[in-house]
Amino acid sequence: MDGNEFVLAILFLFVLPIVIIGTFTSHRKEMAKMKLKLGEAQADKVSIELESVKSRLEVLEAIVTDKKYQLNSEFDALRNENTASRQ
Repeated sequence: MDGNEFVLAILFLFVLPIVIIGTFTSHRKEMAKMKLKLGEAQADKVSIELESVKSRLEVLEAIVTDKKYQLNSEFDALRNENTASRQ
């Protein structure tokens, strides 16, 4: 074996696998970071949606507990009773 073949053998046996493993490891780290960022973005989105649902629920609670709503519900029930008794 002359000097050039020895250097090529060392490159293929030791350096090339180290470079490939390093590249693969770096890629996995980047993918893990991207997944973490995506998870944080989804958590923010869910939090915003939860706040929206809470505000809508407060409005619905205000409507249902309003005395006018209850009175209208009682009128509707009486109307339904009258129509059912006529039939």
